[in-house]
Amino acid sequence: MKKVLLILFFVLPWCSFSQTKIKAYLDTKYFYAPQMGPYLEIYIEFVGYTTQFISCDGGQKATVLVDLAIVDSNSNTLFKDYYALDSPISTDSTQNNFIEVIRVPLPSGAYTLAVQLEDANREKSSIKGSLPLVVPTFKDQFAFSAIEIVDLAFFVTGEENRFTKSNYYIIPLLKNYFSEDMTALPYYLELYGAKDAILLERKVINSSTGQQYPALALKDTLEAQEVIALLHKVDLSDLQTGTYQLQIKATDLSSKETCLTSFDFERFNESESAFDMASMLLDPAFQESISNDSVAYYLESLIPIAQKGEIRTIIAVLKNNDIDQMRKHLQAFWYQTAGSNAYAQWISYQQQVRSVERYYANNYMEGFQTDRGRVYLKYGQPNSIVVKESSPSEYPYEIWVYDKIGIYSNKRFVFYNPDLVTNNHRLLHSDMIGELKNPAWQQILVRRNTVNGTVDDPTMMNVKHFGGNSSDFYRQY
Repeated sequence: MKKVLLILFFVLPWCSFSQTKIKAYLDTKYFYAPQMGPYLEIYIEFVGYTTQFISCDGGQKATVLVDLAIVDSNSNTLFKDYYALDSPISTDSTQNNFIEVIRVPLPSGAYTLAVQLEDANREKSSIKGSLPLVVPTFKDQFAFSAIEIVDLAFFVTGEENRFTKSNYYIIPLLKNYFSEDMTALPYYLELYGAKDAILLERKVINSSTGQQYPALALKDTLEAQEVIALLHKVDLSDLQTGTYQLQIKATDLSSKETCLTSFDFERFNESESAFDMASMLLDPAFQESISNDSVAYYLESLIPIAQKGEIRTIIAVLKNNDIDQMRKHLQAFWYQTAGSNAYAQWISYQQQVRSVERYYANNYMEGFQTDRGRVYLKYGQPNSIVVKESSPSEYPYEIWVYDKIGIYSNKRFVFYNPDLVTNNHRLLHSDMIGELKNPAWQQILVRRNTVNGTVDDPTMMNVKHFGGNSSDFYRQY
């Protein structure tokens, strides 16, 4: 994934490489209030250790400068704000993260959010970024708001401030990854337009296998209200490491009208995946399939298909450079992943690794380290590939189409080669959950002979080019 200065949660994961830069996470959610219409909530979580805390009455605090602007497709500014935000006062040396919540009424439509942040106590700390927005239509619609993940420390209150909604005080959590120490997934959402009693149903589904978990399901009947506020949590204690989708469905019992929303998340449960390395016996057939000089190579090749917690373990083992330990972790990974079918699954994967090495490796990256190699190993062979090696206007590119990835259908990946020299086609855009989503991918693909767009309209230069067929290839599936 591309890394730059500001982290855009779920859209573009960015981070700062310079210690002088501030680091923050950005997320947005859409809600509706009958008295004012649709509104946008902007969440910014500042990473405490990247800000400068200075002495104040009662302890220490950080101050950041927040500059926000929202413009429409015609470059009209609908919202603009610039202000200084103080962190909560710290009474010791702890520099905790702190969160800002901004609410902006916005009519339904497409917009661009531009954000610039700066540490008021440190020079050259500024970061900036932009995010495309599409505010849905809620009025007279039977529909859900966005799902907001919240901190477990929520409570009922009559106070009104930026952290309260529907008489709940809730602090947003900007994450979709839940480690072993997080035993619950608390979430908040609203339902609009109910005219009669509704049936509310919840499912938790494994994104890879489609398996459902009845113990985590919920079914309830609720009375109709103008706005139905829902604050629930999912018990993650027994949920094993994997990727999942939380699905919420509402059915109007009178009209039978339905609406559905979902939230994708990852779970790493170390207590479930722990493996006794000390007592593990090495399988001779498994180990004979790996020569000593390729153990590290094949262990690292697991990263494209490993969960985040497993990746940290793999990197730690690689750093130790102990061949016996690496062999054990390789075998343990497949025994945990495939059980009694571990050897057969490993041999199949080994062949895939060799295949991506043959087709996608270049003079400075192994095949599995490239974007095409990673996608191939993670999702399998695509159902169709469009390959365009030359074009009057576009860089060389490939469009991969998957009819099915787990529970998802018709997912596409666009790779391009902007340097025209190496075999390293980079991922430019995908509509797959968790992958790089780039609304300006078409404009970037023709950048070799096209003036860039602007922050207000990143696709303004996406005019039709002679020989440019990428949009047609992308849309035809």
